[in-house]
Amino acid sequence: MQFKNPIRMVEEMENVSPTVRGILLTIASGAFFATMHGSVRLLSQDLDAMEIAFFRAFFGFVFFAPILVRTRLSVLRTSRLPLHMLRGLFNGASLLLWFTALSMVPLGDATALSLLGPLFVAMGAMFMLGEKVHGPRWLALVIGFAGALVIVRPGFQQIDLGMMLVLVSMLFVTCSKLIAKSLSRTDQPSTIVAYLSLTMMVPSGLALFFVWQTPTLMQLLLTVAIGFMGSCGHMLLTTAYKIADISAVEPVVFARLVWAAIVGWFMFAEFPGLWIWIGGALIVAASTWLARHESRERRRKEKAA
Repeated sequence: MQFKNPIRMVEEMENVSPTVRGILLTIASGAFFATMHGSVRLLSQDLDAMEIAFFRAFFGFVFFAPILVRTRLSVLRTSRLPLHMLRGLFNGASLLLWFTALSMVPLGDATALSLLGPLFVAMGAMFMLGEKVHGPRWLALVIGFAGALVIVRPGFQQIDLGMMLVLVSMLFVTCSKLIAKSLSRTDQPSTIVAYLSLTMMVPSGLALFFVWQTPTLMQLLLTVAIGFMGSCGHMLLTTAYKIADISAVEPVVFARLVWAAIVGWFMFAEFPGLWIWIGGALIVAASTWLARHESRERRRKEKAA
């Protein structure tokens, strides 16, 4: 029996709208990411987070080896190599911070706070790409950051280093996503993810010299699984954003918190508290409303033109 690429199967569902296909891919990507993050936290009890980050990038790239061989490296053809390199550096730095944070913060709490990512992207589009700042955008940002304050609750609980690392990691991810948005206009998802895995090895590889510890066979197998799950998650999400409108896909981001709760409960007997769910819901509601507003504005301008 011939194995068929699950992403290709979803893309070829002729009777299913692109929106539904994008939603299915996004939900699946959330499952891969949550399981990967849970595995990272488990492994970080014995290995340094920087070493795990290197193996995640290394085995993530190895995952693409069959594609590279089959296409005779054509998947790496691009006219925008410097932009791929820059994105890899941003994402590699983010990965180091994120994996370190996962060793300090409960999985559900870190995932809920990471939901600020779409709002950071919106801010990046305003200040880095020169997009105009309208009232609805500011309102969405205020609601989203209110959700973050509900999660962190300054004054009611101590804001630890892990939470700060999550926030800084999201800033780096924002830069990576803005670059990926530009790259997706010219390059295929497989090209974008292949370069991401390759270039992320640079910052994590440099850090590896200071924290190296020879992993056991079981730990090495777990890092292979982490690389595989991370690459699958990125492929699924990149494809979802390519075939579906972001305003339809963005609400499904909340599924990440659900998956994180399931994985956290199963692997560590952790479950996010009420404030985490309320804060996460506020962040996703703000992100969703902003995405829908931007989509309507874009369609209105296209009709006017």
